[in-house]
Amino acid sequence: MKRILFLLLLCFLQQTAVAQWFVGVRGGVANTIISRSHADRVDETYHNLCGYDFGINSRYDVNPWLSIRADLGLMQRNHRLQRHLNYLSPVYTNHLNTYLTLPLMADFSFGGTTLRGHLMLGAFCGYWLGQHVNGTTYGMTDYDVYFIDFDEQRPFTRENRRFDAGILGGIGLNYRLTQCLNLNLDALLYYDLISHHKGYPNLQDYRYLSTYSVTLGISYQLTKNAQQ
Repeated sequence: MKRILFLLLLCFLQQTAVAQWFVGVRGGVANTIISRSHADRVDETYHNLCGYDFGINSRYDVNPWLSIRADLGLMQRNHRLQRHLNYLSPVYTNHLNTYLTLPLMADFSFGGTTLRGHLMLGAFCGYWLGQHVNGTTYGMTDYDVYFIDFDEQRPFTRENRRFDAGILGGIGLNYRLTQCLNLNLDALLYYDLISHHKGYPNLQDYRYLSTYSVTLGISYQLTKNAQQ
């Protein structure tokens, strides 16, 4: 038993000796889809909208093929509501939602020293910081329908659920520029497990977001392994 514990300790120390820390910044675009029951609203459809995704990232290399990665960023998770009745075809609302996101992933890598591929799987949590809406609405008189443009910040209500969580996964490429600098390209999918709308007493109006994110970043190696 002592020999087994000694071997496990030796393996741990060896892994620690070659472990490496990376920190960096990233930025790119995010494209979001909303999943919501129509509930007989046949004149409404929802569409993707793009937004930004930027922040800081860190990676801890456990061994040459496995890393633990944690990011902290600001992401827009936007979507559009479009009306489709003949006299309402110009009516739409863009929902621009800003989230603070914290993904935590296992990062499996493969390839050579200069260029490596990555497969990432994990979970994330987030917090809904703000919502902005713009678009075109309508009004009616006895004789006519008229349209009104709007662009405003929308306050949160008791129906909004601001805490968010889900699963994520994706792929990436890492190109080693110098001994300490790396260029990173990541494509990730964030899939909500929590509805950002609580629903109403007599209507379970759940709404889930799925966001595709593509970012380009640069990272710096803080520690070097014993072989360098």
